[in-house]
Amino acid sequence: MSLIYRRRPNQPSIAHVLQDYLGEISPFARRVDRRLLAPPLILLKTIEWAIYRWYKTPIRRFYGVKGNELIYMITSRCTDRCAKCGIWKTPESARDHLPVAHFIDCLNRLHENLYQLTITGGEPLEYSDDLLAIAGVAGNLQVPMLIVTNGVLLTERFLRTYAGLGHTLVISLDTMDRAKWADYRGRDHYDLVMGNIALARTILGGKLRIQSVLAAETREDIPRVKAFCDAHSIPHITQLYMDFGGSWHSAGGAPDSGLACAARKNICIYPNGDVVKCFDHRRIPLAKEPLGNIAKEDIISILCKKRSTEVSKVMKTCNFPCKQLLCNTPTFPYGA
Repeated sequence: MSLIYRRRPNQPSIAHVLQDYLGEISPFARRVDRRLLAPPLILLKTIEWAIYRWYKTPIRRFYGVKGNELIYMITSRCTDRCAKCGIWKTPESARDHLPVAHFIDCLNRLHENLYQLTITGGEPLEYSDDLLAIAGVAGNLQVPMLIVTNGVLLTERFLRTYAGLGHTLVISLDTMDRAKWADYRGRDHYDLVMGNIALARTILGGKLRIQSVLAAETREDIPRVKAFCDAHSIPHITQLYMDFGGSWHSAGGAPDSGLACAARKNICIYPNGDVVKCFDHRRIPLAKEPLGNIAKEDIISILCKKRSTEVSKVMKTCNFPCKQLLCNTPTFPYGA
């Protein structure tokens, strides 16, 4: 019974509970054709609503237990100036960077719904201490975590601490050709990154992954990267190129499967704490503005907003190029 009555200060208000109830019951009542059956059916629906409302986190009705990926773009700052990406062009200021305590609170609130936590950037290791703090909490909550990095800032200290927490590290690698490296990355640090990959493989073992972006520019490079990974027993993942402000070109992708966009179940957070359903969903007019900000609102209150639900509904049938991204595949092959 304590689960019913234990209320936190930032939980949804009574007015929100009433709005949630009416939003669930009213459409249901309108679908009942036989008026005589309406009262008993509404009563049963009310009982169902109450069970989900009070005994489970409200968002489970929308997403399901372990049905979400939480994706945190911890920063847009980056050591590299990759041609494939434009995120580094607009780094957030120190004033606009979310204090890590807000994200950890968000993670604590959502962990029962998460099958995976992904941290990306920019370059996430710009905030290596924050990453380790988050990784420690994720480990305690039994939420698998992975970091996507360009490999430049990896250190033995970070790798050994991270390895001890049991999470996965993904290093971006688009070419094995030293001559192309500076053109692809905007920085000439081939030897540094390749050395860090070797170090990460030694320390992380099976928890290391390598990811390549398949674009028109890298079509000939990807087989060599995969051969390198196979030779060193490192799982390799290929991500089709998406234009996020870069200058590369699409290599063409698999035709749309016709399936609903699974990314509607994602919870994405920008460096300043703004919450969206996917980092590319602002193509949807209803989603041009963020759903809320975890520095100002409780994440569950944000996800229970009507607009959040409506955006998810639109994403079921949207057919934008971003459906090619791996985040549209639940439990995609980053995990163990």
